[in-house]
Amino acid sequence: MTGALAALVVTLLLELPIVAAAYPGQRVRLTAVALVANTFTNLTLNVLLPRWPLGRGHYILVGEILAVVMEAAALAVASRPRDTGRALVVSGLGNALSYGAGGAVLALLRWW
Repeated sequence: MTGALAALVVTLLLELPIVAAAYPGQRVRLTAVALVANTFTNLTLNVLLPRWPLGRGHYILVGEILAVVMEAAALAVASRPRDTGRALVVSGLGNALSYGAGGAVLALLRWW
């Protein structure tokens, strides 16, 4: 499994349940929105941004900020009623958790 694929799997396994728990009345729709948004932002962060010349050295910080904002925007737009505050908390929590776990998974993959 490549590093980018492992990062995507970890992200989806950790972030989608957080979205489902945060939006119980809209679980299916918002988890589907999160699946698409997280896949897009994760692959952008792990495949495209490392190759972007202007982001060298800072692409992880830039990517994580963009991921939180873009995923929160997708959740806020799709939620009924729109709840930008909850979307930002859910996105921030999910991204912090998956970023932290991603480091542990990367260390395990290198060791294995």
